[in-house]
Amino acid sequence: MDVKYFTFLFLLLLTGGNSIAQDVNEPVNSNYLIAHGISPRVLDAAASGFIQDGRFDVEVTIEKDINGEKKSHKFLLVYDPEYKEGMDIRIISESDNLTKKEKKRLRKYIELSHYFSRNARNYLYDESTLKFLRREGNTVVLGFSYQKKDIDQYLANIKRLKGEIYITDGILDKVVLRNIKPLKKHIVQYSKTVKYARVEGGGYIVIWSEENMTQSKKKKVIKTRVEQITRDYRSPAGAELSWKEKTNLLPLQPLEGDTFNVKLGGPLPLMGKPATKLGYQLPRPVGMAVFGYNHDQLMDFTGLEVSFDGGQWVNLQNVFALDDSKVNQISTIYLAKADVWIFPFLNVMALAGAGINDLKGELIINEDLRDFLNSLPGWIIDIPNLPPGLPINNSVTSEVYGGGATLAGGAGNVILTVNYQLLFTKIVEANTTNMVNIVTPMLGYNFPIGFSLMGGMQGQFYNTQLTGFFILKDGDGNEKRLDYKVDFEPIKWNGILGMYIGFNKHLEMSVQMGFGQRKSLTAIFGYRF
Repeated sequence: MDVKYFTFLFLLLLTGGNSIAQDVNEPVNSNYLIAHGISPRVLDAAASGFIQDGRFDVEVTIEKDINGEKKSHKFLLVYDPEYKEGMDIRIISESDNLTKKEKKRLRKYIELSHYFSRNARNYLYDESTLKFLRREGNTVVLGFSYQKKDIDQYLANIKRLKGEIYITDGILDKVVLRNIKPLKKHIVQYSKTVKYARVEGGGYIVIWSEENMTQSKKKKVIKTRVEQITRDYRSPAGAELSWKEKTNLLPLQPLEGDTFNVKLGGPLPLMGKPATKLGYQLPRPVGMAVFGYNHDQLMDFTGLEVSFDGGQWVNLQNVFALDDSKVNQISTIYLAKADVWIFPFLNVMALAGAGINDLKGELIINEDLRDFLNSLPGWIIDIPNLPPGLPINNSVTSEVYGGGATLAGGAGNVILTVNYQLLFTKIVEANTTNMVNIVTPMLGYNFPIGFSLMGGMQGQFYNTQLTGFFILKDGDGNEKRLDYKVDFEPIKWNGILGMYIGFNKHLEMSVQMGFGQRKSLTAIFGYRF
């Protein structure tokens, strides 16, 4: 074997195969970005310019080629976090010939960009992927990728991008991004070049970018080019920034088309506008919903008294073995709900509807009494083989009405809600009305796609003594009034798991399942105005 070849092979194995890309001037105990005073934030700005601080105006040109048919639009994009009348972003078009669908997309783009820029806290760039690639004269080229986890849905595509950083004479020049896998929305090819300028006092700003993408969808090949030129940039303190390329820009011609903006909200909820400005996505303030609720629980009797025509109360506790008597209650309730968000953290509601309550169980007759009655001669009491209990198999309807409130809050995507409802259930057949207090604290996680998972507990607290009366008729048609008092022990707490889906700004649905000693199922479908 040739000695030179052996030496090369030995060095290649020793360096793990990376000796060709190894830079002899690699920083010690540092990386190239830190060594050149470059913040990772500028790499995030390559993914989205809205991560930058301050205020800036950007001229945007969009060119589309759809199966050879070309069209273009020009906009002026204004990003201003201090703008008080709406979200941080405004778009001024060069003409008003945009379709209704295109206008809707622009407003959606403004909303998503605003929320993202307000809530972006962590670096998108993954430091562990930074590596030296090559030298091109006095330019160092580095490679990197973005994080694969905890990426906002708005920027989900960046997980499939590889980036190259070009540093010339120690100054950041540009970042080039390319896709390594097809992106969402059927984008099979994508590239983006972002140019930077170093400003006086330190730091970098994006001064120009160009995106090129090819989509293949429904037998259409759509080629899109987006160019963005920074026209003006002011620091967070309001100082106007200058850079070399700015002096070469031709004056921007006034655009006399539409101005697109998304307002911060209406009069409700109170304090909703500043909350929206800070990046909180609030639901529409007024809602209408229909929902069904079903629960199944086993109740214990603790007392039973009756009275005829206002006479003396008779305690039947000695007649029936109440400790052994069980009644299974299955309740199905259908409700309509109207609610409004008074504050971003407080919702109040009114409810009305009807329910069906099925009671199945058995009142166990006291064993000593049953044995005594069975021992009597037939001429005294003619009940052969007295059963061990009296079956209960009844179905009654109820009118349900009431109200409630929900407190909501959270941090990041973690949300906490506490719901309270006060309901009155009027059972017509039994001439009784019961008051029910329901408390449901829940903790959940809000996914970026409008889907939430929740878990918690539900407590139901109501009168443990029901009073009412029945009107009975004897064989002669005479009416008698039977008053009753029933004491029982209900199930107070059970576990709750649920999910919430917001299909858009208006339609929403949630499903909750209860488990434990009381099993329940709730399904809600609503519309928000």
